[in-house]
Amino acid sequence: MTEIFGWAADNAGCGYYRIELPMQGLDALGHTTSHSTRMPEAIRRNPDVTIIGQRVCDPRPTQNWQDLAKEGRHLVYEIDDDLFNVDHRSIKAHAYYARADVRDNIRRNIEVATAVTVTTQPLADLVSQWNPNVHLVPNAVPDWLTDRQPPQRDDDTLTIGWGGSATHDMDWDQADQQIRRFLQRNPHTELHCIGNNYAARLKAPRARFTPWVADVEDFLRTIDYHIGVAPLRPHVFNQSKSALKALEAGALGIPVVASAVRPYEDYIQHGVTGLLVRRDHEWARHLRTLTEDPAMRAEMGAAAREQARQYTITRTAPLWEKAILG
Repeated sequence: MTEIFGWAADNAGCGYYRIELPMQGLDALGHTTSHSTRMPEAIRRNPDVTIIGQRVCDPRPTQNWQDLAKEGRHLVYEIDDDLFNVDHRSIKAHAYYARADVRDNIRRNIEVATAVTVTTQPLADLVSQWNPNVHLVPNAVPDWLTDRQPPQRDDDTLTIGWGGSATHDMDWDQADQQIRRFLQRNPHTELHCIGNNYAARLKAPRARFTPWVADVEDFLRTIDYHIGVAPLRPHVFNQSKSALKALEAGALGIPVVASAVRPYEDYIQHGVTGLLVRRDHEWARHLRTLTEDPAMRAEMGAAAREQARQYTITRTAPLWEKAILG
């Protein structure tokens, strides 16, 4: 079996879903794995270790990556976002990834990699211009999530929920007025936001807020919605994203109302595992349908959970193995 090192870009969601969790899956297949945001010198010097590097683009890591490539090391470049089309409203990220040197580093590091892993077909199409050996490995959830019962309220209040970082302003622009109007007209509902308090921006009449939960598995245990919402702006950056929010909620048996933008159109089976919003007024219509029909909510949640079982790390680990080892 092979020794594999995952060089993560962060310790948050991207690092978890695209490095830490895949390493767990590869461990289960018998490989020896480790991961960190820093590369240990022992890994750097060991020619027998396969390295998967996530979004390597800073100057020093790029030099390290290029040196490894010159030595003939087996390198896999991992990228899960279209970093060439970051929305300008994500001010820090846009400013960074708009830099010519950063973009050049990304391209050069993709070019010298043995293989590239991506989350979606649009990303595969993008990076294949720099490296033909591209592997589409979809996001997955930990297996235990599909057997977990979320800690939902059991009184007369139904929780509409969302979780994520403060980089979704453009997405909430698509839905905030409609969701606020729904909450105002349905006093038995509340909005629960985890990570960033978009409920405050909506001036939601009934809301709860859970601050950022750094550990992803702790975040998943915090999800307590009856219905999830996943607004997504039809922006070029979002076309390359995955349907992770629908996958997380679905694994917990929670149906999701989501924007009919490519990631969710490709994943959600409308009327079966969730509901897709094609026109603004459908946010209220779909939320009202699910809040007023508990049987439909339960049936749709059960179907969403069964769909999510196809995207656990046990299911996708062989795809990682094929991508990394060739």
